[in-house]
Amino acid sequence: MKINPKPENEFDRLKALEGYSIMDTLPEKEYDAITQLASYICGTPIALVSLLDKDRQWFKSSVGLGATETPREISFCQYSIMGEEVYEVTNALENTLFADNPLVTGNPDIRFYAGAPLKDSDGFNLGSLCVIDTVPRALDVNQKNALQLLANQVVLLLQLRKNNEDLHTTQKEFQNFIDLSKDLVCIANVNGMFHKVNPAFTRVLGYSKAELEGTPFVNFVHPDDLAATYHEVEKLAKGELTISFENRYRCKNGTYILLSWNTSPDPVTGNLYCIARDMTLENDQKEALVKTSSELSAILNSTEFSVIATDLEGTIKEFNDGAEKMLGYTAADVVGKTSPAIIHVLDEVIKRAEELTFELGEEVEPGFDVFVVKARKLGIADSRQWTYVRKDGSTLPIQLSITAIKNSLDEITGYLGVAKDITKEKEAELNLINSNKLLDESQSIAKTGSWKFDLITKDLIWSKGHYRIFEIDELPPDTLYEAYRNMLKPQDLILLDKEIEKSVATGQDFEFFNRIEFPDKRVKYILTLGKVIKNESGEIIGAQGSIQDITEKTLVEQSLINSNKLLDESQSIAKIGSWKFDLATNDLVWSKAHYSIFELEELSSDKLFVAYRERIFPDDLKILDNLNLDKLNIDEDFKISYRIVLPDNSIKHILEIGKPFKNDKGQMIGLQGSIMDVTEKTLAEQKIAEKAKEINDIRSALDESSIVSISDKNGVFSFVNDNFCTISKYTKEELVGKDQRIISGNLSSDFTSTIYKTITNGNIWKGEIRNLAKDGTYYWEKTTIVPFLNEKGNPYQYIAISADITDQKRAEENLKVALLNLGKTNKELDQFAYIVSHDLKAPLRAINNLSEWIVEDMPDMPKEVSANFDLLRGRVLRMENLINGVLEYSRIGRTKIEKQDTDLKKMLYQIVDSIVPTEGFEIYIAENIPKIKIASILFQQLFSNLISNSVKYNDKPIGKIECFYESLPHFHQFTIKDNGPGIAEEYHKKVFKVFQTIEARDKKESTGIGLSIVQKIIEEAEGTIRIVSENDEGASFIFTIPKEA
Repeated sequence: MKINPKPENEFDRLKALEGYSIMDTLPEKEYDAITQLASYICGTPIALVSLLDKDRQWFKSSVGLGATETPREISFCQYSIMGEEVYEVTNALENTLFADNPLVTGNPDIRFYAGAPLKDSDGFNLGSLCVIDTVPRALDVNQKNALQLLANQVVLLLQLRKNNEDLHTTQKEFQNFIDLSKDLVCIANVNGMFHKVNPAFTRVLGYSKAELEGTPFVNFVHPDDLAATYHEVEKLAKGELTISFENRYRCKNGTYILLSWNTSPDPVTGNLYCIARDMTLENDQKEALVKTSSELSAILNSTEFSVIATDLEGTIKEFNDGAEKMLGYTAADVVGKTSPAIIHVLDEVIKRAEELTFELGEEVEPGFDVFVVKARKLGIADSRQWTYVRKDGSTLPIQLSITAIKNSLDEITGYLGVAKDITKEKEAELNLINSNKLLDESQSIAKTGSWKFDLITKDLIWSKGHYRIFEIDELPPDTLYEAYRNMLKPQDLILLDKEIEKSVATGQDFEFFNRIEFPDKRVKYILTLGKVIKNESGEIIGAQGSIQDITEKTLVEQSLINSNKLLDESQSIAKIGSWKFDLATNDLVWSKAHYSIFELEELSSDKLFVAYRERIFPDDLKILDNLNLDKLNIDEDFKISYRIVLPDNSIKHILEIGKPFKNDKGQMIGLQGSIMDVTEKTLAEQKIAEKAKEINDIRSALDESSIVSISDKNGVFSFVNDNFCTISKYTKEELVGKDQRIISGNLSSDFTSTIYKTITNGNIWKGEIRNLAKDGTYYWEKTTIVPFLNEKGNPYQYIAISADITDQKRAEENLKVALLNLGKTNKELDQFAYIVSHDLKAPLRAINNLSEWIVEDMPDMPKEVSANFDLLRGRVLRMENLINGVLEYSRIGRTKIEKQDTDLKKMLYQIVDSIVPTEGFEIYIAENIPKIKIASILFQQLFSNLISNSVKYNDKPIGKIECFYESLPHFHQFTIKDNGPGIAEEYHKKVFKVFQTIEARDKKESTGIGLSIVQKIIEEAEGTIRIVSENDEGASFIFTIPKEA
């Protein structure tokens, strides 16, 4: 059973097809041209534009087929609309879908079919453009593309046809709307002529279209309205997009009607599009209503209140009974004799004149016109509050309403003033104001506010005090609730909603605490109290309550908490704790700092006393227990020191200060006080005592060993010790009280000036001084002069501590002479070493060259002889290396080599590349090996010798050489480590001696001088070298050199 396919959007697709209004329309040449072109391009006898309706496929255009439609259930096109591309059947007889199709088995004998879907802009496949043949075949790619392009053109034609139909329908509907409109619709050109008018112009004005179109529209405007009409039209020239105005327009019968116009210009053509409505009847009704209302108001007001009527000049014409009772005047007193000015306060009249002058934009004199100008000019009743003055001079507040009195011709003939005594209302208003003021002041003082909330309307009402606390301007009730919620923090808002929900559910009062933060970062703390409001049925309809600004209270509480916290922190920092002890109950209370000092967790009072005693040093506990409470003076403090032992057996020293406290009867009932951890102080005092003894000992030793003198700020001796007298050969009596220049000898003025400038500025001077003894001999001292400063930082005396260096200075003189001689000797030694090395190397080279010539001339010599010659050349080479080594060793320390910044890691890599074989060794050079300032050439030699030794003596299949670095506080430390045979401990020092080797030289070729050079380089750099090694466990050469200062 075959199932006819349908798109998923079939319902919407059929609606879309219906919207094109194309079904069953007449043939159109545009569509026929496309089917003919499709037939030609694809080479088929049949081509169709097929549109699929609910039950049929209808052909808008066909070539080669006489039918106009076929049932949809046998159509090929029902498959074309299921896809997006060309649907092709090359041989229908071989296709199971179509082999038994009547269109295949019968006329028109379809064998080939290809259809391109007609997909509109909304994505609906409306049908297909298809080509059909009676013989099997297939389209090539170009033909398929062409068929799809032609299908797209069919869709464009359908869309264009639909757009034209829509436009025609819209234009027709719009024209019908204009023609049937009761309003007058027209187009006026730029010359002000009627260009087009709708039938309403004929119905309303009586003119035909021919009489209006081409006629200036102002020809029909009432002469009195022309100026105003021109003024309105000029607004369009000034850029306004739309104008609205009214004017009177002449009908064909000569009467005028009132038209209300709305006019807009066409920005392209400049034409005016106008709509007018006849407002005549509506205006008449409005005027009649105003007139009737004024008359009715006059009648009603005159019957209930005080009524005074005047003529146009203000002379009183009527003065009713209510006026007589209210003012104390009789009608006879005022009618025809005076104006209402006698019953008004002049200042109010003047003030009202100023207000009306500003309001109306014209001068209003402070007279009768003040009362009637609005009624006369604007035609409206002027109602406001005034103060009436009675005949006896007393006053009363009134509400006065003034209207114009008109005759049947609508002419004003006078004015009517109706007044009501509002004394009681004013008193009630004043009482309310005073009551509200009192409430407001009370809430302001108490920092409270009140509120009321309607759950149904969400209206929220606040008192002034409430607004004052929240610091916002008054808002309408319907917007205040949302504004209030926006002021709350999100977490507070959640709590508020929960409280309200709970209160509504239970009917109970609620309490809510929250914070509000202002733009300037101030914070207020608010306490809200509320209760629900119920209607007569017991339903909750709202809530009301009060708020209180509890900021000060909250801040005081926080301050108290912070103060306690600060006290705890202060006690902790100062290592002070406080306590209180009840003598009757043995209850003991401690502060947090007290617990911290004793290193105890907080305990209950009964357990704390026991823990306290357990902490005290046993010997000191006896002292505390022996404290006689009876002998304590109740009005005096007591002090006691003791030690406590902590769990780690460390000891703290405690100073406790206490005072008894008494009850109302003056009896001592307890003790209270504080403790202080004086461990540091006690230990410091002990150290000070020890240091004082040490200083005294040093002073005694100093006095015994050093030369000491003290002088005042002027350089006069006030003290000299025995050593001073011994070296200077003066007695104490000869020195004390004398100027220190007595021993200064022949010191230069620059030298003495430098000393004086240093010590008078409060600085210590150190140096060497040559002084003159009493017997005329000179002696040298190495001296330190220390100034003693007063509270202003100025020296008031000086102490000089010296050492006798006379012998040392004499030795230095001798050393200078010796060094001078040594320099000459070194120079001669260098020359000698060069000559010796040259003279020794010359015969060695000759022996080496001779041995090489013999080997070259006697290639067939016996192996034993050849081996002896090799041994000979090896000994010659070793001798030459030995001579070079001795020469280098002798030069180390005698030749100054400039230091330079050197990358030691790079140096090590270069040495490894040149010395270490590429196979059989693993090398590690630490990343942290630094760049330092050294004699680069010497350290190149140092590292080369160490690494060369590690290579030379390594006995492992895979040799390992590791270079490490460690930065010590004052030294650079380097380590060269290998995995060789190691060095026994008895050789650790021997290997650094000249010509010393561990193995025989016939086993390992060595001069025995390499490590000697290494040691000498390091020692010349003021460093040290050592070996860490055991037999067969490798060796580590560790050396240090000082860091640059």
